[in-house]
This record gives sequence, C-alpha cells and structure tokens, in this order.
Amino acid sequence: MFNVEEWIEENIQWIKEQTYENIQVILVDDISTDRTVEIVQSKIQGDNRFKLIINQKKKYKARNVVEAIDAAIPDDEDVIVIVDGDDRLSHKDVLKHVAEVYQQENCWMTYGSYENSQGDRGRNCRPYQADVINNNSYRKSKWLASHLKTFRYELWKKLNMDIFKISDRDVRLALTRTIFTMQFRSWYHWKDIKAEDLHDQSGNFIRRIDDKAFSYPMLEISGDKARFIDEILYIFHTERAPYNGPDKNYGENKSEKWHTRLIRHVLAHKKPYKRVEKL
Repeated sequence: MFNVEEWIEENIQWIKEQTYENIQVILVDDISTDRTVEIVQSKIQGDNRFKLIINQKKKYKARNVVEAIDAAIPDDEDVIVIVDGDDRLSHKDVLKHVAEVYQQENCWMTYGSYENSQGDRGRNCRPYQADVINNNSYRKSKWLASHLKTFRYELWKKLNMDIFKISDRDVRLALTRTIFTMQFRSWYHWKDIKAEDLHDQSGNFIRRIDDKAFSYPMLEISGDKARFIDEILYIFHTERAPYNGPDKNYGENKSEKWHTRLIRHVLAHKKPYKRVEKL
C-alpha cells in the first residue's frame, strides 16, 4: 500500500466479508504520507487474521511482495493471493471460488479476469492458447496473466529470487536489441540508465513489474497446471488499464516510465524456466 486512503477501507471490507474465512492477510504500508495506516489500523482492530507491516524505508512493490509472503510463513499447500491496496475483490465468494478451482482442478496457479470501476471487462482477460503453453513461449506472447493472481506457495519456492534482479549485461543487451530492431526512441531513453537505477536500495529487487517477474517463470514451470478463471474476481479502481502504461504510483518522476519499459523488455527476454511434472 502507498497512499491509498481513498480505497483501502473498501479493500479490507471485501476481504473481511469473504465467505471463505480460513485466511491470513498481510498488509504492507510502503511509507504512505496520507491516512492509509490510520485507516488500516482502525479497520483491522480485533481481527487477528490481519497483520500490518509498516515499512521504515521505501521498498517498492517487488520487495514488499517477497517479504509479505515470508512474513506469512506459509505451508506448501497454502495459496497466495495478491491484491493491490487501491483495488479490491469483486464479490464475497471470490476466495471460495478460488479454493474450489484448486481443489477440483489440482492446479498450481491461477490467473483471471477483472473489471475497472466502471464495470468494463479487461480486454485481455482470456487464457493462453495451447501452442503458447506447449511451446513455453509466454515471454514472446501477449501478456494475459492478469488479476486475480494466485499460486501455491510450493510453486513460489521453485523460483530463484534473481528473477527480481536486472544486471548491467541485461541492460546492454536490451540496448543492442533496440538498435537491431530500429527502436531508436527506446534506445535514446534507455542509453543512460544503469541497472542500479532499476532497483530498490538493497539492489536485489526491481522497483516495478513484479507480477511479470514471478508470473513468467511460474507459467513456464506450471504449463497446463496453470488455470485461467473466466469469472470476474477483481476490480481495478483506476481509469488506467493495467500493463498498458507507467505504474500508477510512480509520482512525479517521468523517467520512471522508461525504467518500466526497460524492465518489461528485459523480463520478456530472460531465459525461460523449464517445466516440471510435479512440485
């Protein structure tokens, strides 16, 4: 969460009202300067399913996701559900529906369908085609692994946390590709970016596009064990459709837009993970 006072109360209320109640909720505040923390503390008081972590330094989304999962101390069969602070679940049976899909399909992860706050369905809410799955070519295909994103903790454990890092070599290769493909505008905006500019203070976590960083390898590992859920389970509270522009929390630093595009490009060209038969 970062400065989400307008939406966080509704976000938490929809989680609290879920008919599937066997949940643990980790909320992470990333140095909000508005009333976010105050609202959260009031809203979760007396409900021991909720735990609030208040960062003392800026960590950005990727690191917050990793550390929130660690803080949950999950079992292998537990299912992790990602909900942004300024969005919400779509109805009271969302988690019940997800649990039923895992039980009936024996899947390892799910992705799905969302609406914006005006009730418009996301235009890319559809499953990956069989040829993409069979050829393990997710990184070369249109991005479809949207919210609601869920996955088994056991699948998460298969990932090397280097997925959240970009090297100087990665940046150099990206620049070379822009020249060969005549993407000179990208080259111009990327030529002065260093790998360290794309990470948090620790240098171990990219600051944005965390969902692609972990979803690509999860899809590659899972193959047909990844399930698309057609039912709308998630509501975006922003006019901007996800994945089609700069991150909504970038603030005033316009160069972040080009940082995001560079990260997205590098992730799409990383070596795919190999599929496994069992976790």
